[in-house]
Amino acid sequence: MFDESGNVEPGVLDKDFFEVLVENGSDAIVSIDEQSRILFANRSVERVFGYEPDELVGEPLTKIMPERFRDAHHAAIEEYIQTGERTLDWQNIELPAEHKDGHEVQLSITFEEHRYEGDRVFSGIMRDITERVERENELQRQNEQLERFASIVSHDLRDPLQAAKADVAILEAQYDEGDELLADLDDTLDRMDDLIEDVLTLAKQGKSIGDTARVPLERVVEDAWGNAGTDAATLDVDGDLLAVKADRERFETLLQNLFRNAIEHGGDDVTVRVGLLEDGFYVEDDGPGFPEDTIDDLFEYGFTTSDSGTGFGLSIVEQIADAHGWSVTATNGERGARFEFHDVVMS
Repeated sequence: MFDESGNVEPGVLDKDFFEVLVENGSDAIVSIDEQSRILFANRSVERVFGYEPDELVGEPLTKIMPERFRDAHHAAIEEYIQTGERTLDWQNIELPAEHKDGHEVQLSITFEEHRYEGDRVFSGIMRDITERVERENELQRQNEQLERFASIVSHDLRDPLQAAKADVAILEAQYDEGDELLADLDDTLDRMDDLIEDVLTLAKQGKSIGDTARVPLERVVEDAWGNAGTDAATLDVDGDLLAVKADRERFETLLQNLFRNAIEHGGDDVTVRVGLLEDGFYVEDDGPGFPEDTIDDLFEYGFTTSDSGTGFGLSIVEQIADAHGWSVTATNGERGARFEFHDVVMS
């Protein structure tokens, strides 16, 4: 049964061994014929659907299917048998099923087609993802509530803030425009306005992202620069940039925050370079870089080395990167501050 290395010799394990694996696997497996009659159900169907396997064999598949999907299922099976065209993806499709007690179970399903004694058989390998879906839904609800709250707070704060700025402008017109007290007050109000904007942006980002798609990196870089750059600053694109799989809106926000950070610390005439890494991309500038003792704290909420900064910009960068599954590091590069993004899906 074993070779000289202690490994199982190919072809030695018998059919009974693999039947045990199928019967006791963690995923429910259900096989049907062309009429959607259940031919086989493994032991895990009891854990997922609440039925003993014998309760399902011989029954229509619609027994474990919410009523609203039954007509569509029959139509899809009939069309596939007649034309061979699939109406949905067969790999890891997420659909609800109906438990024996009537509640719905969220599933990730992979479908397979095979022949058994000359007949066509369809099998579904079904994984219960109910807990994951519930967590995602709860997170989405929390994000929506947070965004609504932030918008209300933003509105309620901005109205009196704008009134205060108008009062300062009137005072500056009546008194000496060089009055340091009024200038300091005007700067304070501007900083409050920046804080409100950054808090609102942070709330909108949440921990999740929307649908991702193939996004041309160079195009997003240019659009972000158009919103965040200055006439005196320079954008340098290093080589031909590829496409990135990302939520475009969130990705552009990430780049805007990096560009604004470069201008804030490197000056209006800073040069910012964007280029590719082996598994991602980088953004660096020719500014002064970071004090070495601050690098570990750069992504903390509210941390800033600038008197005028809010400390939210880089926190938002890290949050968006995490939501995409990217890792981000900050270092002092050859020229100035350098941010590297790894584990990025490029094409």
